[in-house]
Amino acid sequence: MVGIICMFGYILIVIGALIMLLGAIMTAGWVGGRSTWFDAGVYDRQGRTKNDRQFLDLYFVTLVIAPLMIGALLIVFGLQQLR
Repeated sequence: MVGIICMFGYILIVIGALIMLLGAIMTAGWVGGRSTWFDAGVYDRQGRTKNDRQFLDLYFVTLVIAPLMIGALLIVFGLQQLR
């Protein structure tokens, strides 16, 4: 039973690291201005209206912040399983 729990911890750490890597790649794409990675509706909004700014914030949180946070939480839960 202990071996299964340790294996689950390692799996969580690996999955969390992969999700954080995806978040880091998306961060580099967002900051680097690679608008070919994102649709024009996501990245190239002019920000003239409040709705445009709100959707840009939502896309940023969804594509950049969420993978980093979810990956970090999975790593923490994996480390907790190994204790």
